[in-house]
Amino acid sequence: MMRVMTYNIHGWRTTGGRPNLAAVIETVRRADPHILGLNEVFHPAAVADPQVAGAGMGNVAALEMLAKELNMAYLFGPCLRWPAQDEMPANAYGNALLSKYPIMAGAAHHLTAVEGKEQRGLLEGRVQLPDGKSFTIYVTHLDHTSEAARLTQLRALRSWTIRDRNRAHVVMGDFNAISLWDFAGREEAWQGLSHHPKGSNLGGDGAGPQVVAQMEKAGYIDTYAHVGRPGQQSFIPATDPPIRIDYIFASAPLLPALVDCTIVVEPPDSEASDHRPVLATFDPTQLT
Repeated sequence: MMRVMTYNIHGWRTTGGRPNLAAVIETVRRADPHILGLNEVFHPAAVADPQVAGAGMGNVAALEMLAKELNMAYLFGPCLRWPAQDEMPANAYGNALLSKYPIMAGAAHHLTAVEGKEQRGLLEGRVQLPDGKSFTIYVTHLDHTSEAARLTQLRALRSWTIRDRNRAHVVMGDFNAISLWDFAGREEAWQGLSHHPKGSNLGGDGAGPQVVAQMEKAGYIDTYAHVGRPGQQSFIPATDPPIRIDYIFASAPLLPALVDCTIVVEPPDSEASDHRPVLATFDPTQLT
């Protein structure tokens, strides 16, 4: 089986502001994914977790240490723009891809800039599966303040992913968007969104949530909605109503290979991040 996981790691810090590298390592190790997408990654930020940084390790990048501990290769995709690549600051911010399979190629794309909003990006990686086939992964993190901004970013994202429309691939990450599927028959929960700490923008800036629907219209399958149950929670700090904003979208050719999808729940009060990982399992023998 092939396990694919997406995880917003909150900038190498817990919700309480403590270093979380050791906890992230443990969470990922328990889930044991073959492919891992990360959001809110500072790189090459040095190891800041005393539980991990041993003698002589103080200058090792946290992402590099995570990959080493998990025996995975990695790619990093910065989101912010700089005049030249060699001017990228020491602690750039963006998305990452880790893989137990060989990474054959990768590219970091900037999504359309939205005035007044944080620059967002799309990390593309291609890995080689054990049977020699290639498999493409896209990792992204959309705006957290506006559905309109997310839709603008989504259009740019689709301009890249459409090249793989006829091939099995995944698009995953923190979309900061909700699905109407999670609120079917839950009117009270829907009304509670207007008071949610993430902001009323989750409801779609008055027009209703559209991002997930647009992904589905483009032929993608929300893997959790395909096998899970509504009303679950991937964003932890606020529980009323619980919201799911982290997704693994599978292309239509990948759907026959989907076996399962779960939200990884850690023990209470021991979460490494303010998000829960989402883990999808695929049968690679069903890939065409």
